[in-house]
Amino acid sequence: MTSVPTRGKDDRPTMVDPGFRHALAPLPLGARTLRNRIVSTAHQTGLVHDHLPTDDLVAYHRERARGGIGAIFLEASAVHPSGLLTPHTIGAYLPEAVPALARVADAVHEEGAALLVQLFHGGREQIAIAPKAPAVAPSAVPTTRFHVEPRALTRREIAGLVAGYGLAARHVTEAGLDGIEVSAAHAYLPAQFLASRSNVRTDEYNGDLRARLRFLVEALSAVHDNTDRPVGVRLALDEISPDGLTKDTCLDVAATLCELVSLDFVSFALGDSATYRGSAYIAPAPPVARNVVLDLLAGVRDAVPAGVAVLATTRVLELADADRAIADGLTDLVGMTRAHIADPHLVRKAVAGERAIPCIGCNQACIGHYHAGVPIGCVMNVRTGREAHLPQPRPSRAPRRTLVVGGGPAGVAAAHAAATAGHDVALVEREPELGGQLRLAGRAPGHRETWLRWQEWATAELKRLGVDVRLGVTAGPGDGVDEFDHVVVATGAHPHRPPLPAGFAVVDAWTALADPGAVPGPVLVADWGGEPTGLDVAEVLAAAGTAVTLAYSAPAPGEQIHQYQRNGYLARLDAAGVDLLPHLELAECSGDLVLRNVFSGRTRPIDDGIRTVVVAHGREPETALWAELEPDPRVELVGDAAGPRGLEEATLEGTMAISRVIADRPDRVRVPDTAAPGQEQNRTDVVAAGRPPTSAVSSTGDGLQKL
Repeated sequence: MTSVPTRGKDDRPTMVDPGFRHALAPLPLGARTLRNRIVSTAHQTGLVHDHLPTDDLVAYHRERARGGIGAIFLEASAVHPSGLLTPHTIGAYLPEAVPALARVADAVHEEGAALLVQLFHGGREQIAIAPKAPAVAPSAVPTTRFHVEPRALTRREIAGLVAGYGLAARHVTEAGLDGIEVSAAHAYLPAQFLASRSNVRTDEYNGDLRARLRFLVEALSAVHDNTDRPVGVRLALDEISPDGLTKDTCLDVAATLCELVSLDFVSFALGDSATYRGSAYIAPAPPVARNVVLDLLAGVRDAVPAGVAVLATTRVLELADADRAIADGLTDLVGMTRAHIADPHLVRKAVAGERAIPCIGCNQACIGHYHAGVPIGCVMNVRTGREAHLPQPRPSRAPRRTLVVGGGPAGVAAAHAAATAGHDVALVEREPELGGQLRLAGRAPGHRETWLRWQEWATAELKRLGVDVRLGVTAGPGDGVDEFDHVVVATGAHPHRPPLPAGFAVVDAWTALADPGAVPGPVLVADWGGEPTGLDVAEVLAAAGTAVTLAYSAPAPGEQIHQYQRNGYLARLDAAGVDLLPHLELAECSGDLVLRNVFSGRTRPIDDGIRTVVVAHGREPETALWAELEPDPRVELVGDAAGPRGLEEATLEGTMAISRVIADRPDRVRVPDTAAPGQEQNRTDVVAAGRPPTSAVSSTGDGLQKL
């Protein structure tokens, strides 16, 4: 069994005996040997300014290297100004990129990991804000997802782009990076030459497969001419897209490319950026199966010559699954990117036998932030993207008694943060299970895995930390609350129910989700188009055999849901036979319940066959307890109780509430009796988060005696 380095008490590498001997075995790659086979593949972070890495990006990747990963692929870095996918894309063609990239490389190397970079040109795929630069592509064929209308590249322009690959390769080599991956997947520029839907040229860059590979071969040759580091390519394994590259075609591409140019590794991923269906597989969310890429690797070894390492990435979340794929000879390296966004110390924790923070597949703060143009985050780990500013929590030397009311994500986050800081924590939840709204959402396919992974983690972590969890208990103002130093109110929300005229059986979406078999059909789901509830209930009712019509009042169904999730919902609803009625809201007209177009105001009657109207019209905060406790300076209001939003806000606010209770105390406080007389502690163990000071209230009572 292979030994791998982890961190000892003095922060120096210590050799231990791991349980995942295939995944954690070293792998030679060029002149460098990777310490293990687990990698973080290229993903955009938003931690880039003026097309250069920032201090935040350095800290982000340093943390993942510190956590024991074998290699990190720096995010897609443009080889030419025309290849900048967003305003936050690294410009590897810039001379200023050399020292900036070197800082990232130094940080990653100091922690024992390798750093590679993905060289990139988006071609006609362009996510840009106005004023937009003109887009270029093999041919002047508009793209259907981003609605970009490109100009066909001339031969002179192609030569300029090829030179850009060489210049970028020289820059990253000078910066001290360990290898280069050329992006030719996801229907970006090199892949646009490969596909007949985007390449209708009549010159030497179109024709048979070798002709369509010409641009990529020229780009890879230019990279080779300007680096002595390992060179690889990212390819699609299957674009899973209408008129896109199928798996058979992708394997032919890999085999032919390996004949035409020298490669050290080939990285395979799924999906494409050009279509709605294909894009959902770039970072697929549940219910797309975990390990989806591993299940498609059959035939890859036949296409890729011996001596060329294979890397597979797309929704691999557990180290055991990666280890098994490597042991079975399916791949040499496994990308566990979103798993490391959730927990950068996944490898270290696995070696130590500790539980890692799980990726729950929600896409809200990782790729969701990218598409929103803001820095990366994680619903499960508030430190992600904040590594430079939010240090790891340390146990407090002045423990306090903390009460958390509400066992949803906000309450669990608060309890977890308080217990991690060494406080004495009690959590009360009126329902028989933790989870709040997430538990209800877990009844739907789109959230089932998210709920189960969160529930398993939350239950185990609260038990490990010794949190006193009391289920089926309702806390009131007089129920022992005064016995606590700090109270977090995380009581969540309830459905908003608009006043409606009689005439139909009307139920709210939460009731329908809880017991879909009790809802008579056919059903009209009236969805305001915000959060996922309307789509969830339509899918659940259809799966129960009910005829469902979904009327949504937003410009698009699930308007606030991340696009990859929304794409999946719409595919599943179509397959289930759910009829969609766009831009219609419930309204009253002459005492009757009707549907009204939100743009024109025109009304139409509800179909006579409808027996039940299910209303998904948003939520209202549950503030009864807060109204009683609000004057008390010990009390914090977090999550949906403060205003219904999403999982990210819930976990962030729950966690930061614990940071504030420390920051709100005087800078120097007495230490418990275990310290020497007069000894004091400078309170720097947690970080403040924007709340004015409040007074402290202490107590030595038992607390919650009435509960």
